[in-house]
Amino acid sequence: MAELLRVEGLAAGYGEATVLEGIDLALQAGDSLALLGRNGVGKSTLLATLMGFTHQRAGTLRWRGADLARLAPHQRARAGLGWVPQERWMFPSLSVEEHLSAVARPGYWSVARVYELFPRLQERRANLGHQLSGGEQQMVAIARALMTNPALLLLDEPMEGLAPIIVQELQRVIGRLIAGQRAGEAGMAVILVEQHARLALSMTARGMVLERGRVVHAGTSTELLADAGRLDRLLGVG
Repeated sequence: MAELLRVEGLAAGYGEATVLEGIDLALQAGDSLALLGRNGVGKSTLLATLMGFTHQRAGTLRWRGADLARLAPHQRARAGLGWVPQERWMFPSLSVEEHLSAVARPGYWSVARVYELFPRLQERRANLGHQLSGGEQQMVAIARALMTNPALLLLDEPMEGLAPIIVQELQRVIGRLIAGQRAGEAGMAVILVEQHARLALSMTARGMVLERGRVVHAGTSTELLADAGRLDRLLGVG
């Protein structure tokens, strides 16, 4: 598979503060990565850095072999990076369908296919952003990112604070996106930031753990899931 993203020696942060140091990462088309770590270790900062919302102090970011650092956030989105931030960023005066159509780009994912993935959104397609529940807003946030037809989807704790029934629905959706079950879906890579480590690892091919802005473990998800002692030492999940 072709390499999508290569990160080498990355240091980045906000203002005068450096949050990430010495980050190395490579992703191929169709790859899936669980990005793990305790609160405040830099997981969300890494996703924000990939999208261009932090100050990159050192290192290189290359997207399909080209320098990513020179691109503004909207240019990175056009280049194929899709981001679902924790904040969701709903427009209260736009309907569900307007949220989707406003960002649509050519590719596999269309409004019809997004509705097939999220039947609830089809039922709510005329509802405005402020009329949606938290779970429905998260569905819109993911669907909106899909409508840009990204090659890499960045998911920042998409199941945080949601009711168990919504978590189950989003788990199904994210699992399908990672698996690429239908012709035409395969090839999209996914980075999943998730506090529930075992859940994230069960859905992804690889896992990476951050501690104080540095990578302290990288390997296959299967190996990390099987090593309960290491998982406990790294994340305190035992």
